[in-house]
Amino acid sequence: MDSQARAPGNLAQRLQVAIQAARSAGDILVEGFHSGEIAYDTKSNRNDPVTEFDLRSDRAIVNVIQQSFPHDTVISEESTGDRTSEIEHWIVDPLDGTNNFTRKIPHVCVSIAYCEHNAPYVACIHDPLRGELYTAIRGAGAYLNKTRLHVSDQATLEGSFLGVGTSVHPCLRQATHARVPPFLDAAQALRSTGSAALDLAYVAAGRFDAVWYPSLNWWDVAAGILLIEEAGGCSSNYQGSPFVGSISSLLASNGRFHDTILGLLNGDAVG
Repeated sequence: MDSQARAPGNLAQRLQVAIQAARSAGDILVEGFHSGEIAYDTKSNRNDPVTEFDLRSDRAIVNVIQQSFPHDTVISEESTGDRTSEIEHWIVDPLDGTNNFTRKIPHVCVSIAYCEHNAPYVACIHDPLRGELYTAIRGAGAYLNKTRLHVSDQATLEGSFLGVGTSVHPCLRQATHARVPPFLDAAQALRSTGSAALDLAYVAAGRFDAVWYPSLNWWDVAAGILLIEEAGGCSSNYQGSPFVGSISSLLASNGRFHDTILGLLNGDAVG
C-alpha cells in the first residue's frame, strides 16, 4: 500500500507545510531581489554562486518544516546529507536560479519536495516574483495556484517549444551545445532560462513541450518530476531510465515525442 493510500490527509498536511515554507523563503528572496547589489561567494566552481539569501531561505524552510515534522530529515542544496539515508525526507532547493538572482533577472524559484523511498509524493515550486505557486500530491493532480495543470498537446518535434539547460561545468556546456544542432531546424524555439526547477514546472504547465539538462541534482528535479507526472507528462535520463542517484541527466516532456528527443540526444540522425 503506497503512502497516499495509507495517509492522504498526512500528505495534504505536508503540502500545506511545504507551501508555508516556500512562501516564507519567497519573501526573503523578494526582499533580496529588490535590495541593492547582491554580494555572493562561489562554491567549488567559480560559476556556481551562493548568496546570503540562499542561506536565509534555506534556514527559513528548514525551520518551518521542523516545527511541524521535527523527526523528518531535510536535505538541501545548502546543506549536506544522503537522500537514501531516510525513508521519509524533504528535498529542498532554497534558491534555484542563483546566477539569475545575482544579476537581477526575475526568473528564480524555491523548490520543495517530500519524498518516501526516494520517490516524490508532495511537490511545491514557488516563483515569488511572479506570484506563481506550483503544487502537486501524488495521485491528486498538479496545480498552478488553483488551476489544474496539463502538459501540452504538441505531438511532434516540428514546431515544438523546448527548454535547454547547460551547466556550470564547461565540459558539460560543450556537450550540451554539441547536441543542439539537430533541434535547430525542427523546433519553434529553444530557451535556456537558468532555472531547472522552473523549466520543469513550465513543462507541467504546458509552456514548454520538453526540457533537457546534461546534469542535475536531486534537489533540482524532485518537485518538478512529480509536477510533470501529475500533469500527464514523463521524465527520464538520457538513457530512458528514471532519474537515479543524486546526479543525472534529465529529459522531461509532455510524453508525446519523448523517444524522438532521446534519439537525437543520443546521436540518432534526424528524419
